[in-house]
Amino acid sequence: MLKKVNVIPIILILGILISIGFTCFYFMNALHYNVSTDPTEKIVEPDFHFVLIVQEMDNPYFSDLLKGARDVAKKSNVSLEYIGTQQTDINEHIKLIEKAIASKVDGILTQGLSNAEFEPVIQKALDKGIPVITVDTDLENSNRISYVGTDNYQAGYIAGLTVMEETKDSANVGIITGSFQSNQHERRVQGFLDAVESNPKIEVLAIESSNLTSIQGTEKTYQMLRDYPTINVIYGTSARDGIGIVGGLDIVKPQLPVRVYTFDDLEETVKLMKDDRIHTIFQQQPYDMGYKSLMLLLDLMKGKEIKSTYYTDIHILRKEDVIDQ
Repeated sequence: MLKKVNVIPIILILGILISIGFTCFYFMNALHYNVSTDPTEKIVEPDFHFVLIVQEMDNPYFSDLLKGARDVAKKSNVSLEYIGTQQTDINEHIKLIEKAIASKVDGILTQGLSNAEFEPVIQKALDKGIPVITVDTDLENSNRISYVGTDNYQAGYIAGLTVMEETKDSANVGIITGSFQSNQHERRVQGFLDAVESNPKIEVLAIESSNLTSIQGTEKTYQMLRDYPTINVIYGTSARDGIGIVGGLDIVKPQLPVRVYTFDDLEETVKLMKDDRIHTIFQQQPYDMGYKSLMLLLDLMKGKEIKSTYYTDIHILRKEDVIDQ
């Protein structure tokens, strides 16, 4: 006959062992914390607090711009805040500038998307002693301290010259622009129109806005080609436009070959170029814009004088330029 086992002492022993285990665990954690933390160590406060405000935070183009600015911030003891809207929204963008002013940052980097709306808020920042440098998109009529970025009118003019140089016969052109409101897109359209104006072989048949979405770019391209089936060149003023244009071509499948010209060597646009879907990319330098603009803010903090405009380069890319990327 089996002996009856008294389990109560066993449970008590197990309870004591578990308690000891927890005590050792928390003691070692506390010991580790005390050893790794020097109570005399001072937290180094940043010398300056700057903010970078963009129209599309998740756009890879602005990620490159941010990287340039961060590379300067890391080596200069600067706190750089990165904020923006998910899609272009001028009113929300202005609210973010207002918040930066209210938080008394030391300097603001922002796009100057629209003259009428942006000029007053930039002046407000300046009146509060906060310098404003526009990047990527200028606000020429404002009192912004400086601009760093593409000469967008000249970029559009280069696009027009490029189309003319490659046009042997006639070119019927459609334009898909990111926005009729944003300064950079308006300037890229105007530059293009001025470049081709005197060439009788080139006719611009339609100009539509994609509202900076590839979906609407596709829709506008589809309708444009249905209305004007003789279009054989389409010029997009942003990378999203270029992607949208290719989508519209896929739907319509025009009988005439269509050459696509667009901006920015993003992963998607480069792939489309490799696949012979995009003919030419006008490459901007967002990293340089971010790097230079933050350097200029630091110069201002040191009392140095800076120029009112710093243009970054535009490069013309074709398939042979990206085939090894």
